[in-house]
Amino acid sequence: MTASGVFLYGLALLQLLLAGYALAAALSWRGERLWPAPGRPLGRVPAAIAVLAVAVAAVLILWVGDLELARYLGTGAVMLAGLLLLALLLRRQARQG
Repeated sequence: MTASGVFLYGLALLQLLLAGYALAAALSWRGERLWPAPGRPLGRVPAAIAVLAVAVAAVLILWVGDLELARYLGTGAVMLAGLLLLALLLRRQARQG
């Protein structure tokens, strides 16, 4: 495996971790604070679901060993998290407006 392949696998894993955190935060969201600073930022069930999903995706990426699949899963996870967060934002705006 080349150095660029290792970098791209690492980037896909980083994308999966970011998307997992964002989805868990969105599922735990109760009101104004999506990224709460003090206290518990994530609920136990959403955090467990996110950890399980990231672990399954990481194992799948390593098991298949295809760089294109890793890129698609990482990018798709970030896009899914972004769409969910956008939907939450639009729903909040509709409630206030």
